[in-house]
Amino acid sequence: MPIPNDPQNRYWVDVSSANPKLVDKFRPCLVGFLAFDYGQVPDLAGTGFVTSSFGFSPNKKIADLAIVITAKHVLTEGVLNIQRPIPRHAPSALFVPTSSKAPLLHEEKLRALWMGSESGDLLFARHLSYHDSLDLACCLLAPQESYATQFRPISIPLDTTRPFVGDIVHMVSQGGMKISDRLPPTGVKGTGQSFMVHRNVSIRIGTVTAIYPQGFRQYPWQCFTTSIPAEPGMSGGFIYLPRDGSQIAACGIVCADNSIPEAHTDYSLCGESVIACAWVALTLKVPQRYASDAPMRTLLEMMKMGAMAPAVGGIDHIQIIDREDGGVTIKRSD
Repeated sequence: MPIPNDPQNRYWVDVSSANPKLVDKFRPCLVGFLAFDYGQVPDLAGTGFVTSSFGFSPNKKIADLAIVITAKHVLTEGVLNIQRPIPRHAPSALFVPTSSKAPLLHEEKLRALWMGSESGDLLFARHLSYHDSLDLACCLLAPQESYATQFRPISIPLDTTRPFVGDIVHMVSQGGMKISDRLPPTGVKGTGQSFMVHRNVSIRIGTVTAIYPQGFRQYPWQCFTTSIPAEPGMSGGFIYLPRDGSQIAACGIVCADNSIPEAHTDYSLCGESVIACAWVALTLKVPQRYASDAPMRTLLEMMKMGAMAPAVGGIDHIQIIDREDGGVTIKRSD
């Protein structure tokens, strides 16, 4: 379905270059996952967005920790393939240790790049959480001590609203992600290495083309598709429903793209990006505080406790049920 009331009858449009103020507004909510291989060579794996920050200092708006949502494959495929370009096990192996399928959190192996309007930081990854059955993940990120006073992220809350076919939606993510002008480590401890990071904030408008409450093709989770094509690196970005006078909130997370090649450059052709329903991310767990003995809470529990702002669209109709196999089931009553 083309964009309603569009005189050019377009299926999607990129509005980033025409809206620099909107780009600056979204910049502080986005992160890029930066991983390093065996030779400490960096590469970018994908996008994430801040959905909550907490641990604020008493008198300044400084976040000690941030909860970031992304697509699971950004971490378990993107980050992991950078960190371990040569797998530790054969493709035919019958048993693969869990540790071989999980990305490394060590600060020399994984960082998250955050950029505000005037400053940036390479955040530490303190915790990762995801389910094998969903392409959703959340991360607990912390700023470096020397940049802590400059870390002022903008949070994009989750939205439990389910879109309808034909709804106009906006996709916010990062594109054009690459590394250049790298100077290898000097070998002197504490000096690090130098490189340039390139990326741009992407804002695209399109429509919802289908809803899949039982999953879609090889994507066995609740999702929907849009007419907006997604580029490499955009996985982990968010989709929102524009509402006049209402807070921007993520109703979906970018997971995959099945668009024909021509749709990526031609607004008159319909793309097909696969978007996970954001409300399912309420099953993901994070530590209640940053400590080794901190209890794990689902994002839904964190909202009910007041540790996170409640999702737009409400959470009273959402229920999470723990299963005997250690998994979880999420239900909604509407």
